[in-house]
Order: sequence, then structure tokens, then C-alpha cells
Amino acid sequence: MIFSHEDDAPIALDLAPDWTALAGPAAASLELEIGAGHGGFALAFAKAFPDRALVAIEQRRAFAEAIRAKAEKRGHRRLFVLHGDGRVLAPRLFRAGSLAAIHVHFPDPWWKRRHHHRRLVDDRMSALLLALLRPGGLLDFRTDVERYALEAVARLEEIGFENEAGRRAFADAPPDELPSTREKRYLESGQRVWRLRLRRPA
Repeated sequence: MIFSHEDDAPIALDLAPDWTALAGPAAASLELEIGAGHGGFALAFAKAFPDRALVAIEQRRAFAEAIRAKAEKRGHRRLFVLHGDGRVLAPRLFRAGSLAAIHVHFPDPWWKRRHHHRRLVDDRMSALLLALLRPGGLLDFRTDVERYALEAVARLEEIGFENEAGRRAFADAPPDELPSTREKRYLESGQRVWRLRLRRPA
């Protein structure tokens, strides 16, 4: 798999996978998770929605391989697990306007200024997320860090996302929400989870 901390190469659309060949009709509503962690969300998604397709990208090789092994053992044929940096892989895997939803759960806030470029909601990545979603497509963002949540909602709205809950507002958990492995711990302990449900304008 591809892995890189920095990449300024042009998007190679001719190398994008043929998702229809890989996922069948489910490719028409393809979803992406960036930062799959231990795979709690990805595996729950595959079980709950066997007719939908999800691509889960995880930067830590051991985690990605563990998720992939579980997916294969459980027969989740439309869960595709990739090891690599989502900022590098996403523009190579998907064409603009091709994703029904993108899930970003508990990303590292990278507090040090010299690491801000690694954030998943910096200007460059925020614009990419917006571009990859189809009109009306959903960005499902969750964090346990209030400061990061406040910075994220401001930046993402400025980029052009429409906030389902209203400007600068956070969303309640929908009744059918699938928690990640990490989120389950927060829910059990009563800790606050800051949720954003943002849409690319139709």
C-alpha cells in the first residue's frame, strides 16, 4: 500500500480503482472512513449494511491487517481495508463527487503548530473532502476534543459545507449511529462526543 507523510503529486485519476467492478451496484453509494483504528465502526457498518460498500483507510499497518482479517473471516465482501495515509490515498482512490459519505472519527488533533499540516481538517484536506462528496453527500465527523471540534466546524463551514444542525452547531447522535471502538468507551463513561453532520450543497 502507499504511505507518505507529504505528497504534492498531481491526482492520478487514470489509476483510480474500478469500484463498480469491485463492489458491484453498491459502488453507486460508496462510503469512506479515514482512520479506521481498531475497526469498530467499519466492521459494524459491514454487518449492519451488507448491501453497501465502505472503504476504510488506516495508517497503522497492524491495525489495518487486523481489520482486514476480521472482515474476511466474517465474509464482509464490500468492506475494503487499506493501509496508508488517507490524505495521500483518498484523491487517488476516488473521483470528485463520487462518495455518498465520508466518516472521520476521533482524528489526532496535532496540537503543535509544526504538525498542523497533518490535521484532517486543514484547508487542503477540508477542500478535498468537500470535492470527493457527491452533492448532498455527508461528512460524519466526531471528536472528544472540544477545542478541535470548534476549530473544525468553523473551518469546514468556511470551506463550503452545510451544517445539518445549523451554523456552528453540533449534532445529536442519530438513533441508527454506529459507534467506533473508541466512541463506545466515551459513551460508557458519559464523556462528551462532539458530532458534526455536514453536507456538500446540492
